[in-house]
Amino acid sequence: MEFRFAWGRHDQKLVDDARQFWREQDVMSPEDIEARAKDLCVLAYSSGRVAAASTVYLYDFPRLRSRFAYYRTLVGADFRRQKLSARLCVFSRDAMKQWARENPEEKLKGLFIIPEAEEYRPHLHEPVIRRHGLEFVLVGYTPGGYQMRVVWFDDATVE
Repeated sequence: MEFRFAWGRHDQKLVDDARQFWREQDVMSPEDIEARAKDLCVLAYSSGRVAAASTVYLYDFPRLRSRFAYYRTLVGADFRRQKLSARLCVFSRDAMKQWARENPEEKLKGLFIIPEAEEYRPHLHEPVIRRHGLEFVLVGYTPGGYQMRVVWFDDATVE
């Protein structure tokens, strides 16, 4: 699996590959595809084919008085149940952490996630899910009852 970081790089080939992937997966409207294309973070390729994509947008979380990258991902149907979601999250976290170091004025502290991946469902009763080198800390629930979790960068501080 090859991971390619796209956030803030304006790489048209990566954006076009992501759009095609999302169309093939048939899970988003054309409007959602265009919106997500602006937030493209990482693409995972297998034998030259997109296997998964992550997106982020910067999100101020008032309860934690911190800024996070609101992280979303889609793993292709042919690549599910292979822990690709976790591997993509690790790569995305590390890439965004490096981006945050290069852009300290953004004050980015980690990833904000509403977990939906199958592989995490059996662990949603844990206040801190520790898997694959990640720590998903429960920080609350959405009005619809979904868990909100953050993955803090290991060098994050709060004010």
